[in-house]
Amino acid sequence: MSSITTVRPLAALRRGFTLIELMVVLVIIGVLAALIVPNVLERADDARTMAARTDVNNLMQALKLYRLDNQRYPSAEQGLAALVTKPT
Repeated sequence: MSSITTVRPLAALRRGFTLIELMVVLVIIGVLAALIVPNVLERADDARTMAARTDVNNLMQALKLYRLDNQRYPSAEQGLAALVTKPT
């Protein structure tokens, strides 16, 4: 009986990733995360600042409209609730 040896292609022998390949991918992901995450966090702070400015501007506009309708600003007793309820 003769022994038959089969020749396997190189791709069939190499099934997984090497440790070096995995480390390179992890380093690339780490570098990308280090570049992107601070920008995303900074944008979140900018959005909060812009939202606060918008809220203050809306409050100022409501006070101006209240003063136009009532010829005075709401009293301390009325508070800011006077800006959202109809005067009696």
